[in-house]
Parts: sequence; structure tokens; C-alpha cells
Amino acid sequence: MGNRSLFLAAALAALPAAAAIAEPDGIAASLRVPASEAPAFVLNGNGVYIYQCRQALSDPNTYVWAFVVPDATLYDGPRSVARHATVGLYESLSDRTSVSGVVRSSQPAGGANLPWVLIRAQPIGESGLFANVSSIQRVNTTGGAAPSRGCAADNVGEESRVAYRADYYFYKRAGTS
Repeated sequence: MGNRSLFLAAALAALPAAAAIAEPDGIAASLRVPASEAPAFVLNGNGVYIYQCRQALSDPNTYVWAFVVPDATLYDGPRSVARHATVGLYESLSDRTSVSGVVRSSQPAGGANLPWVLIRAQPIGESGLFANVSSIQRVNTTGGAAPSRGCAADNVGEESRVAYRADYYFYKRAGTS
């Protein structure tokens, strides 16, 4: 095998498995991606959502747990491949590429679980793990919702780190790689 073939084999091995990925079960119509997009790969997220006790913007006499930032690692099987440590930004650990996104729609997940969301994505860069990613679905969430314990004037500024897990489906326009 030549150097070029070895390089190509190593590059392909570094990408998440993409074989036979189907859209997740149980999603609302509002979370479905356009027919022009196809699932490219799935990563499993594990980390925390960080909240801070603050005065509500709508009522200075009310206090709420406000979301601040995520702090999670995204895995392909046992391998950590990306970070989600900035709101709306996913960064590859191997090639330093990233994709940003904005939530387009959501679906309640029940209990103390983060809602499932559809994110309109914009890759930053033209190559690497997140090249051509056009949508992201966060589904199968466990945990991560704002704390249920009290937030009041005597604990303003207190931080709470709430554990969560989720599956992230990354989509690309059909025909792109």
C-alpha cells in the first residue's frame, strides 16, 4: 500500500461510522430534516448543562435557573471525537473543524430531560468532520433540565451543573460527503 493509500485509510478510520444510519424514532414532524438531507453520522453526547440562579428579566421579584453553557464530550463509540462547550458550537477534537447552529424547533422530552431539538447548522470550514453538515438533531435526551431546587435572592449567582446524555444526528445535503 502506498503512502497515499495509507493516508486515505487513516483519514477514513478517523471519521464516525456512517453505515446504515436511519432517522431516529419518535420525533415530531417539526423535527424532521428536509428530504434533501441524509443522515451522515451519529455521536453520543455526555456531559452537563450549566445553570445559574438569576433574577428573572420579566419580573425583578422572581428568580430562575438560567441556562449558561453546555460542557459535553461527543463520542463515536468509546472514542471522544468532539466537544460541545459553547452554545451553538460543536468542535472536532481531531481536525479542529467546527459547526455552528441555531435551534429551529423543539419537542418536549418529558420529566427532567432536555427537549429534543432540530438545529439548522452552518459548518465552519470546507473539510473535516463537520464539512457540509446542514442539520443536527439532539434526541434521546436523559437529564440536563434546569434544577428543580429553589432559586431565590439568597442564592443568586449560584451555579448548578446538571448531568445529561443525548444522541446527536448530523445530516448533510444528499450527495455530499
